[in-house]
Amino acid sequence: MPNAVPARPAKVPISPPRVSSQSSGRKSATPPRFSVEAERRDSPEPIPSEVASPPKSGLCTVYLPGETLHKFMRIAAVNTERKVETCGLLLGRKTRNTYTVQSLLIPRQTSDENSCTMTNEELVFEFQENRGLLTLGWIHTHPTQSCFMSSLDLHTHSAFQAMLPEAFAIVCAPKSNPSFGIFRLTDPPGLQVIMSCNDQRTFHPHPDKPIYTDADSGHVRMMPELPLEIADLRNEF
Repeated sequence: MPNAVPARPAKVPISPPRVSSQSSGRKSATPPRFSVEAERRDSPEPIPSEVASPPKSGLCTVYLPGETLHKFMRIAAVNTERKVETCGLLLGRKTRNTYTVQSLLIPRQTSDENSCTMTNEELVFEFQENRGLLTLGWIHTHPTQSCFMSSLDLHTHSAFQAMLPEAFAIVCAPKSNPSFGIFRLTDPPGLQVIMSCNDQRTFHPHPDKPIYTDADSGHVRMMPELPLEIADLRNEF
């Protein structure tokens, strides 16, 4: 995987949201105020943990609906045509020793050809609190770049993975081959290298070590039969 400095303008990271307080048992009395895709079905039942054989990594298996990439790229199509990035969050729940992605949340955001910044984060927190959802991963497009994790992507993802070891990142690069990748930091050494890196430059090199790796050949499994809820905070009413 490339770790060299790409010859691209700076990318702006999305901010990792806080962990849901699902375990505290608190629920907000305020109903959600979000636009949820009309075709969505009821939240899927997590796959029974008995069918999951833990990967050699020791991580819990994460089930990802097979339609996730297709639906996200459909949402991002207008921006992608304009060469503007789009980002989203992948939310779900844990049952025994497995996680299941249940919602693709599109936060309010500002973006351009090489950046995507999440805004109005309180809306994300509210959505998660009302539904008791955990952040299992994040997804964003590279409309003008290849499919890789830039140094800034690595730093962004390190915050997610530090909160949840199973957290993963999806990069969609429709003009590239391969056109998508599902990644995570190696642990060790990748997570430790990135967390201890104090280089303030947006793009910068890291040690010549295996910093990140494919997650879809490890603990992340795509499941075609799982439904996916779409919530777009950009269309909040």
